[in-house]
Amino acid sequence: MSSSTIKTKGSMSIWVFLLLITVVYVLGLLISHQVTKTEAVFWSGTQLQVKNKEGEWVNKHRLEVESEPYIQQVRFIVDIDDSDIWRQPISLILGGPFSAQILWDDELIGSKGTIGQTQEREEAGSIDYSVQVPQEKLTQNQHVIHLIVSTAHITIKDNSVLHYVWLAPYRKNGQRDMRYYLIPILISSGLLILSLQSLRIGRSENDVERLGLGIYGLFIVIALLSEAARAGINYPYNYHELRGFVGWCGVIGSALTLNYISYRITHNTLLKAVLCLGVLTVLLIHLIPFQSEDAQLALIFIVFLFAPSVVFVAQLGKKQHTYLSTLPVFCVASALSINLSVGVFLDSFLFVGSLIFVGGAWMWACVAIEIEHQETTADDEVHFLYVLSNGKEHQVAVSDCYALKAEGNYTAVHLQSGESTLHQGGIGAMLETGPSDFLRIHKSYAVNINAISTLKSSTGSKYWVTMKNGQRIPVSRYRVAELRSRLCLLNNN
Repeated sequence: MSSSTIKTKGSMSIWVFLLLITVVYVLGLLISHQVTKTEAVFWSGTQLQVKNKEGEWVNKHRLEVESEPYIQQVRFIVDIDDSDIWRQPISLILGGPFSAQILWDDELIGSKGTIGQTQEREEAGSIDYSVQVPQEKLTQNQHVIHLIVSTAHITIKDNSVLHYVWLAPYRKNGQRDMRYYLIPILISSGLLILSLQSLRIGRSENDVERLGLGIYGLFIVIALLSEAARAGINYPYNYHELRGFVGWCGVIGSALTLNYISYRITHNTLLKAVLCLGVLTVLLIHLIPFQSEDAQLALIFIVFLFAPSVVFVAQLGKKQHTYLSTLPVFCVASALSINLSVGVFLDSFLFVGSLIFVGGAWMWACVAIEIEHQETTADDEVHFLYVLSNGKEHQVAVSDCYALKAEGNYTAVHLQSGESTLHQGGIGAMLETGPSDFLRIHKSYAVNINAISTLKSSTGSKYWVTMKNGQRIPVSRYRVAELRSRLCLLNNN
């Protein structure tokens, strides 16, 4: 097996990396909002009238029609002009968790399931439904679409049951066009592969950030499958609550995962408080009435992203960089997407942006990020390791130690003299309070950068460092980029 010494490469500035990721997010926004296949619609019902219990017709918005334990009546007014679009076959397309009788100018033209005041009497209609409007009804005039609606199979009150009421080119059934989910479906395989790899690496390397990214990606894939299910299966509407719950769990689970990772890797008490405040704010949002559950879910996701984004902006200010430093860019891109269209955000950009976010972690691992250091005075520098052994604490000069090795809940401190001493504490906690000269290069090892002689590799992506005292220590291939960066910085100085 041959080996060769790896020469350190020029490192990339964190700001250049963030600029690169920002450009990718902009492309993701353009793809999501410009390429996403939308339905061809000639008329969309938004304003309507609802018949109240007193028998009066009251003006409302479509999203204000809630589930009720009684049969409701709603009607839309449609103006048909003399354009050619009305001379082709036209479908009236309805979407939402309800059953309905459909009347056009008081004439029954179709039924979405069978209406009924109880579950026994109601037959749940499909979530999406299409019925052809008789050509002789499409005359140049003002027409009335009258819906008699029941929602007996809804177990939890729904704030808006009429998802859409459209007049569109004829199609045999109302099932959503799978092309609408083409982009998210195409990226789901890549996101799934990256997430599973992140999970595997996170577990093997004891890397909380990468482990969390894997979990985040899997939650997003769950949300994607839930969204695309409506195009794959035109299910009876009583299953919509289950689909919605699965999608909600996917989105909320992914956001909570990001907050948990941030909490774990943040040591500043104030920043931890910001994360807790973000979670509290989300709980309060549930108390605010929303016309659209999609709008509420999108707002919740943004609030969940905002709190950890503040954390990583603060860490950037302190020149503390991780691949989660790109999270603020994801937050801003998501806010822009929501502003453009909540529906496209939840159906497309959420998944495109998540692929960029998780993929950015792999980009980070493949390039050397320049590590900037604040100038420190001699008083600020840490010259000693504090080792607790046999219940007593003593100091070990940094220059006398070349490596730390994890030994379960203990840490072996390896000295230049060839001796070693056992510290009664984990390697992670020791590095947090120890000198900046030490860098974690493997799940079991941290080394003194100043004690490294060479960084080498062999076939099969195997890496190791040879220390100045001749000791050889393995390097994880997922940590080699950061090591190269530190060595480059050391050599330049």
